[in-house]
Amino acid sequence: MDRCLFVLSARSLAAMLGLVSAAGLPCMAEPSTPCLPAGAAGVVQAFLDESLPAGGIDRTKSMWQAPGRGAAAGGDMFPGKIDPRYLRYLIDILYRGGPNEDRAAWAKVADAHVAYLASAVRPSHPSWVLGNALEAIGLHHARHGGTSPYSARTNEVVAWLRKRRVEVRLPDGTTFGHFPCGYGIFNAKDAGWTNDLSMVGAGLVWAYEVTGDKTILADAAGFAEYFVRPWRPAAAGSDGYWECGTWREKEGCWVIGPSHYSGFESTDRFADESSWVFSNLTCVDFLMRLYRHNPDPRYVDRCVRAAQWTFRECQFPDGAVGMCGRDDKWLGFTGAAVSIVTMIAPCLKTGDDRAAILRDACRAKAYLDAGLEKTDVKSHGVQWVTRTSSTDPLVNVGMAWTYALLGWSNGQSLPSR
Repeated sequence: MDRCLFVLSARSLAAMLGLVSAAGLPCMAEPSTPCLPAGAAGVVQAFLDESLPAGGIDRTKSMWQAPGRGAAAGGDMFPGKIDPRYLRYLIDILYRGGPNEDRAAWAKVADAHVAYLASAVRPSHPSWVLGNALEAIGLHHARHGGTSPYSARTNEVVAWLRKRRVEVRLPDGTTFGHFPCGYGIFNAKDAGWTNDLSMVGAGLVWAYEVTGDKTILADAAGFAEYFVRPWRPAAAGSDGYWECGTWREKEGCWVIGPSHYSGFESTDRFADESSWVFSNLTCVDFLMRLYRHNPDPRYVDRCVRAAQWTFRECQFPDGAVGMCGRDDKWLGFTGAAVSIVTMIAPCLKTGDDRAAILRDACRAKAYLDAGLEKTDVKSHGVQWVTRTSSTDPLVNVGMAWTYALLGWSNGQSLPSR
């Protein structure tokens, strides 16, 4: 058996038993867990302070729940007029555990957020919401020993996604099942964002792990073609759906989205001319999670090359990582880079590529560790260099903070060679 497949399969089993984290690494609740850096503890406290006892967020106590580009905060889409996009990652962090005296309380908050997402999700929501709900239920299922009162909700949410499923035909005749975003851009019926849709893919894999339903796994494997097939310009078909993938072969990374559109969240770049670490983390999470059950070598190839792109194009000399390049130094995207490498590490082949990736990841980890020790939550976790990335919307800043915290956690198991 392929060593990479063996490692990932074993981790998948452990995840189902609640013994490892969502990224396949030892849960932070283990007694050997190091203490959170001082600044990171303040960030976690800000998340705890805004959390409601029954789940969801008190907007009056939140630093991030404000209207902004593409944000639902302040609108009527979700109960409490919030945007819950970072809750799925906060749940993971809280389940990993904090100081001994706080572990039970943190897990209780995480359970409440799972309940919120499971009850708040609706058939009319954008697809990323459905994917996040499936991921949250999967995390709850793994945390509680393979049982969850929300397991039945999994099949319901998957059914909603399947109603959106369309068949995409590529110019070479290849077809695959695609799950659109639930809204469009210009003449396209599907916005096609790789960040949003990779969370849908990961949600499908979690749903398979909860239910054991192989038809859900088949849905995820078919959908993965969108992330391994090449992007091409102006590829919207006559039916309004994209007749292409999202992989930029020359650059070795994913487009932000397949359309020539600018003015979306956090940057002013054009979606089809750029890549960003927001998508790299979630695309790698989807494909490497799927690889556990469907060992397609293309998944590993794309994920390793995306890690290389992240360091080659986004890493500063001091180890920090930017959003879309060497724009500004974000703790969140530095943490994302560390997490990406921990997910691909079991599949990295010996040689210069492995050594270079791990060297760059260790540089990122050193920057992240130092930054989280001294950071203040009001800093947004960014050191401005070019100011070509943005804190608009603030809910994305909240998400970036969760990336930083997860990166610190995953970094405890980062191999050095």
